Amino acid sequence: FLSSPTVPLSFQMAAAPPQQPPSGGTTPAPVKKPPLNLANKPGEPAFQLKLEPSNEVVLTWTKGVSSHVDMKITNSTPDHQSYKVKCTDNNIFRVRPPLGFVEPGQTQIIKIFQSSMTLPETNRHFFALYHKKCTAEDSKKQPRLIWKSDTKPDGVIRLLAVFNSTESASAPVDNEKTEGSKMDAVREAKKEDKKEEKKEEKKEDKK
Repeated sequence: FLSSPTVPLSFQMAAAPPQQPPSGGTTPAPVKKPPLNLANKPGEPAFQLKLEPSNEVVLTWTKGVSSHVDMKITNSTPDHQSYKVKCTDNNIFRVRPPLGFVEPGQTQIIKIFQSSMTLPETNRHFFALYHKKCTAEDSKKQPRLIWKSDTKPDGVIRLLAVFNSTESASAPVDNEKTEGSKMDAVREAKKEDKKEEKKEEKKEDKK
């Protein structure tokens, strides 16, 4: 008899039939992502100001509706402080004002807006806050002059963004209401921008 040619092992593996899903039509449960590591990186100093909220930023999400939450930064140090707030996605979040100053013993209120049309992914977004000691004279200048590309902060903290959904992401939404909410968010953002511009103009005029 003629012997059959030997089939290479690699071909045997490639030709193996695909595995069938388990009986019953069940699909495996999605793998949960590990929690974000928001701890300070090596060399980053601890945040020294008082924050409220202090551990996470909870935002309400409703499809087609913009919402916001207030964050309070209190300067519990004897020095003037400048702060900076950064977010993970500028298409979802708007921070007003993202830069500013806080005098000793004073509190600055920062508004954090979200306008995502879909429920953001859990355990993905966060806010990074930085502060830098400055002088009373520095606080009369524009805060962006403090925060240059090589500025090293005196304190850093990162807060997880948590979304509380008031409805199912697939629930129907009235188009007119959605568009109206979009316009309200745009108007609010423009008002905040104009306020910041006027503040900067006044500071420049004083000079």
